[in-house]
Amino acid sequence: MHRLTHTLLPLAAAFCMVSATVLANSSPLLLSGEVRARNSQQFIAPMTDNWRVELQWLMPEGQVANPGDIVAVFDGAALQGQINSENVALITAEEKLQQETSKHAQTVLEAEYALEREQLLLEKAQIDAGIPRQYLSQFEHESYQVKVIEAKASVEKAAETLAQAKLARDVALRKQRIQIERSKDRVSLLEQRLAAMSLQAERKGPVIYGKHPWNGERVFVGMTAQPSWVIAEIPSLQDLYIESWLHEVDADRVQPEMRGQLVFDAYQRHPLKVSLSHIATQPQKLHDWGPGLFYQMEFTLDQPAPFQLLPGMGARIELESPE
Repeated sequence: MHRLTHTLLPLAAAFCMVSATVLANSSPLLLSGEVRARNSQQFIAPMTDNWRVELQWLMPEGQVANPGDIVAVFDGAALQGQINSENVALITAEEKLQQETSKHAQTVLEAEYALEREQLLLEKAQIDAGIPRQYLSQFEHESYQVKVIEAKASVEKAAETLAQAKLARDVALRKQRIQIERSKDRVSLLEQRLAAMSLQAERKGPVIYGKHPWNGERVFVGMTAQPSWVIAEIPSLQDLYIESWLHEVDADRVQPEMRGQLVFDAYQRHPLKVSLSHIATQPQKLHDWGPGLFYQMEFTLDQPAPFQLLPGMGARIELESPE
């Protein structure tokens, strides 16, 4: 009798474990979902000299934006200060260009005058040297010949001085013009970066706020964001789907093309039938969902909804248990 009891106890325990597993797998699988858009215009935090930027203004969530409307504005005070400083530097460089132009113009003019003077002296010396020798003494004749040689050397020297003055003028003015162009390019770049601090809509649609990549909270005015963070988006309403995430523990309970029932949080009295259209093959780590890995899933409605679907709408999905 005791031997039979010891034999039946393990069998009963195993039967209870199998029964519990069957009951767990046969119970409905509840998931949370959210309406997503496949195509959307995303508003990304811009690049700045700092590693973060403050969000100063954001269009109210749900408000319909038209093309050209400003959706988000970031703090551009630092950029505006740089633009002002660069404009001052540009004005200073342009004033220096005028000063350099006047200065070198005077130097070149003086060198040209000196060259003309030396050329006139050369002509005079050549006239004196051309007097017939019988009308001059030996000393005078040789003196006039030496003066011609000296005048020619003075003309060459004055011509060289003029060439150096022109070269110095060209180099100085070119250098200053390069500095001006560099300042203009810098101002243009800063103005483009300042314009990028105001993000405009390119399509018509409702504004949906993004989520903080660390804690999952909705973005808000006054927060500091890092470059590449999604601040908001304007989704396309033409191709919507319901996104859900499945914990790896329940991965074996889901099969392709499973069907279920969906209830939107805002429309509790309108349950809808959905079908599983896609499940990811590789799980992902979601920082704001706790430990473990999750599979991304996509559901589609089996029939049109009797109300307008908008991205961001939350829903509860109940999957039918497989046989």
